[in-house]
Amino acid sequence: MTVKLLFLNGVAIIFAVYHHAIYWAVTAIFHWNDRFVSNINSQTLLTANPTSLFLRITDEIAGVAVPIFLFVSGYFYAFSTNQKPFKQNIQTIYNRLIYLIPPYLFWSTITVFFRILEGNDYTPGKLVRVYLMGEADGPFYYVPLIIKLILLSPLLIRMLNKTPYIVLGGSFLLQFLSSIFWYFSTMNLSVPEWLSNFAFLKNGYLASHLFWFVLGMLIFIKRDGLLKVIRRYRFILVSILLFFIVLSQIEIQYLMNLSQKNWINSQASFITKLVYSLFILAVIGFIDNLKTSPNIQFIGTKSYGIYLSHILVIEICARLIYHVIPFLLGQTLFFLGILVVVGIGTPLVMMSIWNRFPIKQFYSYVWG
Repeated sequence: MTVKLLFLNGVAIIFAVYHHAIYWAVTAIFHWNDRFVSNINSQTLLTANPTSLFLRITDEIAGVAVPIFLFVSGYFYAFSTNQKPFKQNIQTIYNRLIYLIPPYLFWSTITVFFRILEGNDYTPGKLVRVYLMGEADGPFYYVPLIIKLILLSPLLIRMLNKTPYIVLGGSFLLQFLSSIFWYFSTMNLSVPEWLSNFAFLKNGYLASHLFWFVLGMLIFIKRDGLLKVIRRYRFILVSILLFFIVLSQIEIQYLMNLSQKNWINSQASFITKLVYSLFILAVIGFIDNLKTSPNIQFIGTKSYGIYLSHILVIEICARLIYHVIPFLLGQTLFFLGILVVVGIGTPLVMMSIWNRFPIKQFYSYVWG
């Protein structure tokens, strides 16, 4: 199971890079179209056609990356802390934080420096938010989130051992409630006064992401019984998953028509969150039958370093293409392929080079 989960981590980081590459493909279509000639334009994405559906569906599926990371982390933390002495749990948490925090601080600082070169200003208060809230760039939110979940893991383990399905149901309810604010924002509606009392649900990512971490923990704690049930109903899970993927696309098209927005990131949609949960359960149902690739498994072991560094890598690559070979911007699939290959390959090459010089003693502080 451990090997299969490392493979799943490898798939997740490829999805993460692709998901963030989509952002630059959409940016090219909407804002850089003066640099290339193509039959793909901003109007293409407004309606349901093969191009727009491909981008929307693959973007939605690739968005499952962080839920997979959280699920795998929850499983491993349950493995590391369940029924263990308190002191051992504290040591496990400390070791993990030492692994997570230095690379996060390093790449956040590099990103801030890059933004300053672009002309952005940072007040002391803004810098505090950058490091505490993961605001150096959008995807950095994941690190403060996983740190919070790690700190909560001993408490969550204890609660799951006592009332497992109440904890799981409670985290699912929090996830549902956190999505409500996204719908109001997407439709440009004011949040009702009574609902504003629950604004804590939209601040940060804990409420909207807790479920997947808890699910991973519960799968480990109840693995014998739950895995048997999931395997038994895995084909039904796949059928339900496909249904909700179709439903999510109908929802996104409806919201785009209603809000007159050219592109909607559907990750915060409750239906999309159901897609992610069903995706994870379906994969777990088939995990014994998965033929794991050593290469993807290897990428999985390097996923944290890739996650932190690829954001700048693909941005620099996209901007270079804009200035040097802009016609590629109009070849959307090829452009995406370049960004994904560069986004994964460049960090791996950098890691390899780092290990060949005396600075390798600082490897863990940069790459994890």
